[in-house]
Amino acid sequence: MENVQAKLLKDITHFLNSKKIPYMITGSWSSIYYGRPRASHDIDFVVELPIENTDKTIQAFSNLPETFMVQLDTIKDAIVNKNLFQTVHLPTMLKMDFWILTDQKFDKLRFSRRRKIKLFGKLMDMATPEDTIIQKLIWFSKGGIEKHLVDAAFVLQIQKNSLDQRYLKEWITKLSLRKYYKMLGKINLEEYL
Repeated sequence: MENVQAKLLKDITHFLNSKKIPYMITGSWSSIYYGRPRASHDIDFVVELPIENTDKTIQAFSNLPETFMVQLDTIKDAIVNKNLFQTVHLPTMLKMDFWILTDQKFDKLRFSRRRKIKLFGKLMDMATPEDTIIQKLIWFSKGGIEKHLVDAAFVLQIQKNSLDQRYLKEWITKLSLRKYYKMLGKINLEEYL
């Protein structure tokens, strides 16, 4: 039997592709893909939704099946304010966060670096491992939530031989994340297995 989140990932990425909405999977699912399996209560996407396409975007999301709850008025607000809107898959109560691509240099760069990966037998657009680490460090720096630091540490450890170290260190420095990056090597990952 197929995992519910796997089916949702396939369904939502198919929906985004069919509506020609550029996206990338980020957050816990990019950490899971590049790092270690763990439970997740949501699925995070970064989506490129130009303000001039707001009505078209609202129409597209209004056509999701009835099993999805979407507050359509939050879509316009999210696009205008470069924020996020959510949908909830009602049968499972799983939440999907759609983060609007911002004009910040790092956000635009990480979105341009997304890569096609095969997950659950389907091609999907995923954040890179370097950008997953950096974004997890950003989230940790803003809220101190340990899971972000642990996720970054697992991705760093498992992907260490294939990471673009120059890019990683450049953006960790530019975004003032060095003290958090240094913490990654001090985490005993065995405690989290």
